[in-house]
Amino acid sequence: MSELPPSRIIDCTPDEYHKLPGFSASLAKIVIRQSAAHAKDAADRQAERFAAEDEPDDEDMPADRRKRLDGGSIDHALILGIGKRIEVIPADMLATNGAISTKAAKAFVEEHRRAGRIPIKEADLEVHERIADAVRARIAAAGHILDGRSELAIEWWEPTSHGPVMCRCMMDHVVMWDAELPFSGAAPGALIYELKMVGDAHPERCQRTAENLGYAIAAAAYPRALAALYPRLAGRTSLQFLFCETKRPYAIWDPPRCSGAFREIGERRWLRAVRAWAELQATGKAPSYREQGYDEITAPMWTLKQEGYQPTEF
Repeated sequence: MSELPPSRIIDCTPDEYHKLPGFSASLAKIVIRQSAAHAKDAADRQAERFAAEDEPDDEDMPADRRKRLDGGSIDHALILGIGKRIEVIPADMLATNGAISTKAAKAFVEEHRRAGRIPIKEADLEVHERIADAVRARIAAAGHILDGRSELAIEWWEPTSHGPVMCRCMMDHVVMWDAELPFSGAAPGALIYELKMVGDAHPERCQRTAENLGYAIAAAAYPRALAALYPRLAGRTSLQFLFCETKRPYAIWDPPRCSGAFREIGERRWLRAVRAWAELQATGKAPSYREQGYDEITAPMWTLKQEGYQPTEF
């Protein structure tokens, strides 16, 4: 197998990062959850939108979803000290009841959204600042010092039988030691923190969320990216999720370890998705459901058990 192209750190903002080419954990989730055809369509639509210098149409996005997305981005930026820029809407632009309903306020919001910034009322920003202060205190009290690098973006290549696949990722926060130094007898290592702002950080709820949103795939891809960039970190990188509640008492799940099964499932899914992407690039064919072997409809396992079928009859 030929030597892979060099890996590199990408110096970019989160908005610039999402405009870059390359296979990612987000696309891998679509490959695994749906198909390579769906992942290709998602990548094509994103490329078309950015080529036309268009931003997502906020008018088509439900207000509650926009609020959740903005809130998550603001909390990340305040806690990690980096991320999307926040712009306070001048109070004199707001309506007398404080609503963003005047012509001037709407123009301000549209201008800054198009520039990739998050417009917010000062009163709402103060709420997020209180949340960020409380969450930072909780994280520190649990013994986690975020003194590394936030929003670290890496481009690396994964080998496959169809040729190398260019991949990219952006990690919330990375703490590394002795990763770049020549061998000196010291043991290098790295710790990746993934910050998840949630309404409910109960472990059972977080485990369901992790499975539904494919967190295991990211947990497999990110250490591989670091090892590709710094070979000394191969097998010496840990990933920890910080599930933090955004309401009092701002509880956190201090942070869960990724079990062997969790890591193994993530690794299998990531590599399976990379191979599917490589085949797509090599052949130009984007398999959908039939090509993946789904050629009949059957009863799900829970239905068979409900109807009294024995395991030997499945």
